[in-house]
Amino acid sequence: MDSENTPRFSDRFEFIPGENDLYSLLGSFRNSGQDWIDLTVSNPTKVGLVYPREAILHSFQKPESMEYDPDPKGTFNARRSIVNYYKEKGHIISEEDLFLTSSSSEAYSYLIKLLCNPGEEVLIPSPGYPLFEFLSVLEGVEFNSYKLNQDDGWKIDFEDLDSKITNKTRILFLVSPNNPTGSTLTSEEFERLRIISKFKKIALVLDEVFSDYLYEKNQEQIDFFHTDFPLFVVNGISKILALPQMKLSWIHVGGPTNWKKECKERLEIISDTYLSVGTPIQLALPELFQWRNMIQSQVLRRIQRNLQILESFRSSHPQIVYTSPKGGWYTILQSKSFLNDEEFSFRLLQKEKVLVHPGSMFGLEEDLGSIVVSLISETELFHSGLEKISRLL
Repeated sequence: MDSENTPRFSDRFEFIPGENDLYSLLGSFRNSGQDWIDLTVSNPTKVGLVYPREAILHSFQKPESMEYDPDPKGTFNARRSIVNYYKEKGHIISEEDLFLTSSSSEAYSYLIKLLCNPGEEVLIPSPGYPLFEFLSVLEGVEFNSYKLNQDDGWKIDFEDLDSKITNKTRILFLVSPNNPTGSTLTSEEFERLRIISKFKKIALVLDEVFSDYLYEKNQEQIDFFHTDFPLFVVNGISKILALPQMKLSWIHVGGPTNWKKECKERLEIISDTYLSVGTPIQLALPELFQWRNMIQSQVLRRIQRNLQILESFRSSHPQIVYTSPKGGWYTILQSKSFLNDEEFSFRLLQKEKVLVHPGSMFGLEEDLGSIVVSLISETELFHSGLEKISRLL
């Protein structure tokens, strides 16, 4: 192609053609039809769960799906079903504080548009899922990372956080339960975040998509919905109902009354510009929520079985450091044997045909020797994958 006669591409992100060695090798497996064990799987529709297939499909056969009558916030009945979901969990919220989006990624992009000018900054947790980095770049804002302290159960390192806040900081992203550490916010952390938000004039955005997957009974419940400072909560049915293909998430707006009023007016303009959520899924949502317990119980049983296997694996491999997660679908394994994490992940796939995430993908320091594995993998494959890791060690 003659570059002189073609339009230039955006400079929003650095584009490097091709794939890294790990995913290039994985691509060759796919092309040659080879099997491998995927210990990174995050798609719940691909791990052998039993869904009420007929009932779910029937939920989409409403005649009203053929009509288009959009509401920037989402249909009232869909928002009311979300209100009822939170009521079951002990939280009282209003339909008027909810905005539906097609995904959590879209929700974050709305909030960056709402709160940030180009060139301003958001703060993201490290370790954490790299999605926030990509979204920030695509939205034309800068990002910086604040540390979670492994020696303190992956709690926020507030000394590090304070050092990262500048006059350009507009959003502080939080994830609880965190991906991949499985840690959850404490009330003490939340109170300190409240002070930071109020005195630094920074909005908090909380990702709680794994909040239905907590492993310890009687974990403290924090009210994220009635606050005197700006706090947005993002969730969706990708994890709640293990239905990522249905594409429905939401934003809950919280904060001081006058600020919240203007905030929702502005957010409504953004939502009205895109109107991205399909009518059929909004109409089906009240019925889909009826299957929440059935679907989640399968996921939780799967996670508990895999955690038991992992505990047994750790007991026979004392060189592996493992902190039991409090929630979510992922966990971190650490060992000097995993150094360099990208090289180890490549060798594991090459020699044993097992795919894991190198910890550096999530912002873990390379000298920790970390790999990240999924806890929703089918149990037999999970067990076999760990055995193959043991063989390589």
